[in-house]
Amino acid sequence: MMESLPEKIKGMDVQKILQIKEKLRSIIFGQKDLVGVDLGSYAIKVVWLALEGNGCVLKLWGHIPLNLKPEASAEEKKLQAVSLLKEFLSQKAVPLKQAATSVSGNAVIVRYVKLPKLSKQELAMSLPTEAEPYIPFDIREVGLGSHILGEVMEEGQKKMETVLVAVKKDALQNKIDVVEGVGLRPIVIDVDAFALEGVHEKVTPSMESGGAVLYLNIGHTVTNLSIVEGGITRVVRDIFISGSTLTKAIQKALQYDFDKAEEVKRTFGILITPEEKEKALQEGNRDALGVSQAVSAVVHDLVVEMHRSVDFYLSQGSERSISKIILAGGSANLKNLPQFLSAELKVPVEVFNPFSFVSEQAPGVESVPGDLVPALAVAMGLALRRMGDWE
Repeated sequence: MMESLPEKIKGMDVQKILQIKEKLRSIIFGQKDLVGVDLGSYAIKVVWLALEGNGCVLKLWGHIPLNLKPEASAEEKKLQAVSLLKEFLSQKAVPLKQAATSVSGNAVIVRYVKLPKLSKQELAMSLPTEAEPYIPFDIREVGLGSHILGEVMEEGQKKMETVLVAVKKDALQNKIDVVEGVGLRPIVIDVDAFALEGVHEKVTPSMESGGAVLYLNIGHTVTNLSIVEGGITRVVRDIFISGSTLTKAIQKALQYDFDKAEEVKRTFGILITPEEKEKALQEGNRDALGVSQAVSAVVHDLVVEMHRSVDFYLSQGSERSISKIILAGGSANLKNLPQFLSAELKVPVEVFNPFSFVSEQAPGVESVPGDLVPALAVAMGLALRRMGDWE
């Protein structure tokens, strides 16, 4: 006699039941997955994650160098990005039509402010008026977003702690043009730092507790600094000391072209120990010595900027502390960078693995090479977004 459906379900494990429910939900309500597209200035990073049961399955990843000349115009960069991304999505036969992408840099302003207590609807209606005093751009030239963190009491009045985000419309449109240019619909446009927060939430159970975590996402043209406390990003700042800054310093020191400077940067990094320095001196290794000296000077400047942000964060409360620093981005794997920063800042420093919570990889998906893992951190955060999760 055939088993009834309830009897069949009794014999299944919980994981299998959850997988079936997820498939049914997709059939009934449509695909909820978004493809995460991090449109960097050096490379495009793409990630597709599927939530199956209580786990995440890596369905797709991509790291697509743009191979642009330094003098390339903004329009040339856009056309190249569209061409390469469209080719990648076609080759991989990606079925998703919705995407999440992000913005950062000097076209983005993030402010933490206390506003009169309002409902979400009231805040949405009055956002331009409420945000204008805090935004150093013409309010008519920016796209605005907000998120209520919670209620606070200030001078005996109930207020709400709110994150305001303003993005210049031309920078926003540039991202939209690329995503739409490859046939995707940009459902979510995030900020790089908040995308990292999304990954932090997934990784946190496996990380040590106590104190805030400082993320340093070192990209090609900008470094995103964020401090996450209790799962909430409390400080967001973009610093214009980045991977290309390191490369230009090496170019100047060793009189190399950009490509050669990139090559020796990745090969030698920073000399840390007396033994490493002595060996380079004895061997007359001009490249190792020159790269280390040039890179160290730039990283010292980065440390100064980090101190400013950390000091600001610590000044907001006597109980605050930084428990560790996590490096992400394309320059996170620079040789000896974690050790150098740890010695300078007296805090443990590690390189981020945003894939540490992924339960499995879909058939045919290759493992991500170790040198690319931290570069995909923002794309991972974007891929965690889902249709309607902002409602």
